[in-house]
Amino acid sequence: MKREVVVHGKYLALPKNLHRHLEVVLDSFSLRTDINRLSVNFRDTSYYHRREGLHPVEMRFERDEDNRHIWKLVFIASFAYPDEHSPNVAPELYFNFKRGWFYQPDIQGCELARPQVIDLFTSWALAFCRQLRNQHFDDISANEIRI
Repeated sequence: MKREVVVHGKYLALPKNLHRHLEVVLDSFSLRTDINRLSVNFRDTSYYHRREGLHPVEMRFERDEDNRHIWKLVFIASFAYPDEHSPNVAPELYFNFKRGWFYQPDIQGCELARPQVIDLFTSWALAFCRQLRNQHFDDISANEIRI
């Protein structure tokens, strides 16, 4: 059965292209039927060596309790090195659909429904779709989240 992606919450809608790409990505994984939470990571592994190129992205999904083939998108987080000396990446953009908030280091947190955040998300999502379509990520993996 084909998996379907919906946004968890009412604050933002996914662009149709991103919606389709995420469904294709989820369909590419062999997932056990008892998994309820899933983290999908998109990486260009050269970013970790050269600190250039595509920033890693994590997306969290929760399975709908009533319709098991529907996955709700909980959040999208993009990561980057905060400065040239940092040994680890840190969140640079964090869209939390379930809780309705947004985080960016220079402004901290705010409501997801702000027009500026919606515009930023739309631009980011369109760029991310192009990266997926052009197969720029060399490591796309899924991991079960246990709570």
